[in-house]
Amino acid sequence: MSAFRLGFDPLRRFVAVVMLMSGLTFVSSSIDHTIASASTAIPTCFNNQLEMAVAWGPGAAAGNVGIPFLIINISKSACALRGYPKLTFIPSSYKKKSIKVIDGGVIYVQVKPRIVVIRPGASAAFGLNFINAANQQDPNGPACTVQNVYVALPVRTVTLPHYYVGPVNFNFCHSNFRVSVTSIQSGPRPKDG
Repeated sequence: MSAFRLGFDPLRRFVAVVMLMSGLTFVSSSIDHTIASASTAIPTCFNNQLEMAVAWGPGAAAGNVGIPFLIINISKSACALRGYPKLTFIPSSYKKKSIKVIDGGVIYVQVKPRIVVIRPGASAAFGLNFINAANQQDPNGPACTVQNVYVALPVRTVTLPHYYVGPVNFNFCHSNFRVSVTSIQSGPRPKDG
C-alpha cells in the first residue's frame, strides 16, 4: 500500500480536515454577517414619515440662485431615501417653452446618489439651482413666475402617490427655462459649491 493514498496519510487527512473546517468557519461567518445585515437594514421611508419645507432663503452667487429643501423624519423609526426628488412647477411654461429639470448645480453641487438614513427627528436635504440672469427680455411678472413646486420624494406611499408642496417664487424665463436639482443628502443643508 502506498502511503500517499487519500485516507491513509495522517498528514493529508489533517490538512484536509483543517481546510474543511476553515471553509465552514468562512461560510458560517458569511452567513452570520448576511443575516445581521438583513436584520438591520433600514427600510425606505413611507411618505407619512416625512415632512418637507423650503429651508431658508435662497443663496446666490454671480447670477446663480440656490434654494435648499429640508426633509424631516417626523416618525418614531429610522427610514432611508436614495436618489433624486422629482419636481413639478406651477406654472411651468411660457409661449410653448417649459421648465426642464436636470441633475447638478452651482450653488448646491451634485453629490452621487447614496442611501441616506434619516433617524427620528433628523433631517436630509436637497438643493434647487437656477440662473437668474438669462432672457431678460421676457416678462418679469406672473406669466413667468413659479408660485409653487410639487416635490415627489423616492418614498413608499401608503395609498396614492404623494407630493409635498413648497412655496417657491422665481422667474423661470430669466432662468432660461432650466433648473437643476441635487440628489438627497444627509443633514439639514445640501452641499455648497
